[in-house]
Amino acid sequence: MSKHFHKSLKIATLAVSLLAATISITACTSTSTEGTAEGTLGAIKEKDQMVIGVKTDYSPFGFIDSDGNNAGLEIDIARKLTEEILDSEEKVEFVPVVAANRIEFLKQGKVDIVIATMTETEQRKQEIDFSENYYSDGAGLLTKKDNDLKTWEDLKGKKVCGVQGAFYNKDLTEMGVEMVNFPGTAEAYKALKDGRCLGFAFDNSALAGKLQESEWSQDWHLPLEVILERPWGMGVRKGEENFLTAVNDAILNMEAEGFIVEGEKKWKIPPTKYAKERMTKAKGE
Repeated sequence: MSKHFHKSLKIATLAVSLLAATISITACTSTSTEGTAEGTLGAIKEKDQMVIGVKTDYSPFGFIDSDGNNAGLEIDIARKLTEEILDSEEKVEFVPVVAANRIEFLKQGKVDIVIATMTETEQRKQEIDFSENYYSDGAGLLTKKDNDLKTWEDLKGKKVCGVQGAFYNKDLTEMGVEMVNFPGTAEAYKALKDGRCLGFAFDNSALAGKLQESEWSQDWHLPLEVILERPWGMGVRKGEENFLTAVNDAILNMEAEGFIVEGEKKWKIPPTKYAKERMTKAKGE
């Protein structure tokens, strides 16, 4: 009888222990799920800071100014986005990215969002989600004025500098252009000046900004029509619907205010029809 009692007691104790463990696991799982349900937006608000991947070699959109600070149109946009979400543009941390690593930085969680002159393409949309488009650009060619170039066909079989990760490198290669791609714009501009390439194929707005600098304005120009024009979007990790909605709302608000159109003037970027049309649409006119 005593043996039977002790055996029953052991079984009962084991059952209670298993039940407690089950409850504990369930509680932990529930807590974890609730934590991840907030996603990136919740994490940003909890730490009261947004980490944004930006360009630092792409004047006048994202660069380091003479005081060592991040500057440019996209930096202003990033600060405005931070203000919309966290009520202060100061609650931002900038992380330098280039075309070749910006998507990986986002997927690895090194940044909350990427605002880095990123063209929206079908291939990239398989890896990340894109915000509302806020800008648009295409490929232009920076070359010396004494180069007799009239069309992109004139570049067939010629060496042209480019930047790794730019979507139009593939298109230009298919057109017969011999692309010589570099990790960043600084290397590409140096190679161009050193005569290693006939021209530099890159985002036309960035090249136009470079021509505003005295060392480039006299002997260099943009002789070819802009091609492969595509819209830019901010990069967000997949499955972050709440954050994406907040980002899109912020973009539409700043467009309605004329923030980007005024930003073009501030940074002496040639005014684009795209930015003006987006502003008009956001205002509901």
